[in-house]
Amino acid sequence: MGTRPILVMGICGVGKSTIAKGIADRFGGEFIEADDFHDAQSVAHMRDGHPLTDDMRWGWLDRLGDAVNNAPKRAVLACSALGRAHRDRLRARTGPIDIVFLHGDRALIEDRMNGRQGHYMPTSLIDSQLAALQPPDATGENALWLTVALSPDRIIDLAAGALAPSA
Repeated sequence: MGTRPILVMGICGVGKSTIAKGIADRFGGEFIEADDFHDAQSVAHMRDGHPLTDDMRWGWLDRLGDAVNNAPKRAVLACSALGRAHRDRLRARTGPIDIVFLHGDRALIEDRMNGRQGHYMPTSLIDSQLAALQPPDATGENALWLTVALSPDRIIDLAAGALAPSA
């Protein structure tokens, strides 16, 4: 795969941040947390249990694409990027990206979300995220599908093995 930016994507609660940070650490890359780029209105909207609209996402995705492009090292972005249009919007700024798609059983994801502290995303948004999800095409979008039933360390090992820079 190479040195293209990496997008770690999936619905809320799949462990995007943990996995993206682990991959970035493994490669000496730049971890970028998409949640840090939401505007205050969007965060409040989600905290109140409402899913974002695409109109609310476009500027956020543009800011993320710029952050990826400005990263001093290989960028590893933790971002939901639920729809193909969202990933296309990112690619319009970044060029080709490698994707790690985290997916799993809804009950497992809800259980993990119930256990996390200090995050604004309520479990009530799982179903709207699943409804909006357009899984990436493994070949057409260069996506590696990994189940969150695996341990984070195993997911990071598999992703890093598949995404290692070419020698």
